Amino acid sequence: MSKINWLTIENLSNSELFKSNCVIFKHSPRCIISKIVLKKFEFQYSDKCGIDKFFLINVIKEREISNQISTLFQINHESPQLLLVKNKSLIYSASHSDINFKDLL
Repeated sequence: MSKINWLTIENLSNSELFKSNCVIFKHSPRCIISKIVLKKFEFQYSDKCGIDKFFLINVIKEREISNQISTLFQINHESPQLLLVKNKSLIYSASHSDINFKDLL
């Protein structure tokens, strides 16, 4: 079981995304690389990171939200993809094998 309390984004306009510092992890459950990277990220988790909320986006089921986030932060859609948002601004992003929880510390 993950030590991370993953949240979902139901509606981008009313989202908790803009009320705190957060991580957004875009994940495809159909992709073995995405599954491996997600498990590695969860294994490396530390509560000393100072991040308030962690959002997990299933890019298959929540494609519209995923696309809206890509547009909002003017980034290419990738999966797996990690985004760190602070004060409503994207301050860090990584994808595929570049995703490492330790980079958030």
